[in-house]
Amino acid sequence: MVDQEAHVGLPILDLSDANDPVKHTALLDQLHDALFNIGFLYIKNHGVAEETISNLASLLPVLFEQPPEAKASLSKLNSPHFLGYSGYAEETTLGEKDLREQFDLATELPVVWSPSANSTSQDRESKSKRDFSKLYWRLRGPNQWPSEGNVPGFRKAYTEYHDALQELSYRFVHLIEEAFGIPVGTFDAFFPSPKSVDAAGHKYVPPQHRIKLVKYPPSPSSGGDEHDQGVGAHKDSSGWLTLLYQVGQEEGLEVHVNGEWISAPPIDGTFVVNFGNAFEVATEGAVKATVHRVKAPMSISNARYSIPFFQGLPLDLTVSEIRSCIPESVRKLRRSVKLGPSESVSTFLDPRWDSLGESQLRKWIRSHEDVGRKWYGDDVSKFYLE
Repeated sequence: MVDQEAHVGLPILDLSDANDPVKHTALLDQLHDALFNIGFLYIKNHGVAEETISNLASLLPVLFEQPPEAKASLSKLNSPHFLGYSGYAEETTLGEKDLREQFDLATELPVVWSPSANSTSQDRESKSKRDFSKLYWRLRGPNQWPSEGNVPGFRKAYTEYHDALQELSYRFVHLIEEAFGIPVGTFDAFFPSPKSVDAAGHKYVPPQHRIKLVKYPPSPSSGGDEHDQGVGAHKDSSGWLTLLYQVGQEEGLEVHVNGEWISAPPIDGTFVVNFGNAFEVATEGAVKATVHRVKAPMSISNARYSIPFFQGLPLDLTVSEIRSCIPESVRKLRRSVKLGPSESVSTFLDPRWDSLGESQLRKWIRSHEDVGRKWYGDDVSKFYLE
């Protein structure tokens, strides 16, 4: 049997070591190194049941093989929340079309946005008095679901996967806190349960995590050319951290480390973890939001599927507030080496995007201009596209 881990250039952390008093410290040392020097890693023995993963992964071919009219009925153009289906080459990264199709889903939550500044939440699970008139609250809302007849069992499989990844992401954040040397639970205030929000109140509205279900079709013309863009080179801007499950054995993910592109191939039983722009900026560049890309599949017959989970943060949170939770000793760990243009600290440093809600609205309108213009208007879209 081939040892899949033997020649991978990224660290592979065994999360079961967190339960071993002898190995726990070594695990934190590994995580510390990955956080501050690489920004990408694999995790294994993560606690998510294989059945939970396979139940969703096995439905992806069926999901994408629905009739064109069924997929079109779930178009993102139907959703001010940018949730739903995007066809081949309908999403843009760095001005180039991504050669993939995808379904964007999220934590199933009701609409809270209202155009009236005097209104309060329409979320019946929330009794808190908040102003939901800011335009970025319109990002938050329910999914578009495929019909049970077309994709039997999909909603159940998706919900179980979402809930398992949400729990794993919270456990992983606790390990990060330990690796930082700050109290476990420091960031818990950013992740209140929707059912725990009451009039007494949490400071923030619970976040909406997002999951993409992605298909990269076979590309018989692909010869490794730079323009064979499954997804262009980018840093993740959709959340705090990303947990990626790569379905099957089709390769394509590449990570920019120390000036070189290295492959991050699928490894059975693992998730790939990387960190978002907000994480990088909140630590003043100490934790790396590493640039990565996906090349179009080389296969002439096999599609590549993947399932990235983006751990969300409250839209009413600011990067400055996150930074205030992170000790100066952590922020000082930023590497002294000069970073290349694609690795510079992100536009979150622009005070206009300190608000996570504003930065997320900007991200989605720039990725899906047609959806932005339909639901937010030409003037708003023009502002965020500049």
